[in-house]
Amino acid sequence: MMAKRLHKVIPFLCGVLLTLILVVSSPWFSCDPSGIPKAKVMNRLEVLQTQPLESEAVQQVLPTEDALMGMSRKDVSQIYHDYVARIQTMCQRMIRPGRSGDGGWDVCMDPPYRLHAPCLVYSFGINFDFSFDDDIANKYGCGVHSYDPSMNVGDHLRGQRIHFHKTGLNATEVINNDGWRMRTLSSILKENNHSQETIDLLKIDIETSELWALPEMVKSGSLQHVKQLCFEMHIKRGFQDEPTKEKYIFGLSVFRHLYEYGFRIFKTHKNMYAKYISIYGMERTGCHEIYMIRKLENILLVE
Repeated sequence: MMAKRLHKVIPFLCGVLLTLILVVSSPWFSCDPSGIPKAKVMNRLEVLQTQPLESEAVQQVLPTEDALMGMSRKDVSQIYHDYVARIQTMCQRMIRPGRSGDGGWDVCMDPPYRLHAPCLVYSFGINFDFSFDDDIANKYGCGVHSYDPSMNVGDHLRGQRIHFHKTGLNATEVINNDGWRMRTLSSILKENNHSQETIDLLKIDIETSELWALPEMVKSGSLQHVKQLCFEMHIKRGFQDEPTKEKYIFGLSVFRHLYEYGFRIFKTHKNMYAKYISIYGMERTGCHEIYMIRKLENILLVE
């Protein structure tokens, strides 16, 4: 009887002993940390590419301008193009007033961003295409203020809800070399008695002037009542050379300020009419359509 029991126990004890020998000899059990595989240390670009949407605090904080200046032009360009292609927040329901292609713009209809009368929309850059403005006014009952100084059309009322202004959006108050009347957003809102009104949607399509107008809006506080913002961002136009490192850094600073102001990208779209082959070999575009909603706690809603 005893022999039979030993016959069963001895193989079991040998198995346990072998397991202990393997565990103790493993580098994970060693007191010497040099044998333990090290976690990969990712650079800023890798963090942007790999972090999930929920990790906004880590994902969206761009390197400081001083840090960017210390990087190569190639690395800074990659950070810019990765940033403008990254979604920062979700919108469950989107519509596209205006044309399905060029001329239309996407709008988030999730509460509290949903358009419904009474609502107020500002639209900069028309170029004789009122399809977006007409849909916003006629389908959703919004009052729309449309701006374009280049059409050689005077101020007028289009239908019952659209007010057209022969004025352009700018960072300063000037009459430019084309004879166009240019004003800042804060000045325009003041002219229309809308400085303290909720702006449900601000659309900007002004062919590179957004680079100068947007920083002024942040600085002046004229975006404080804006719930939704969509604009074309031109980092490069036409046959211009690849943007310099300084221009990429300036473009990133625009996005940094908008992010700090509470705006989050819910959709981004490459305008392939502006595509080009980068000096670094990849196909890129010099223009992105950027769609943003502002975090609710940052919006100063006006009753």
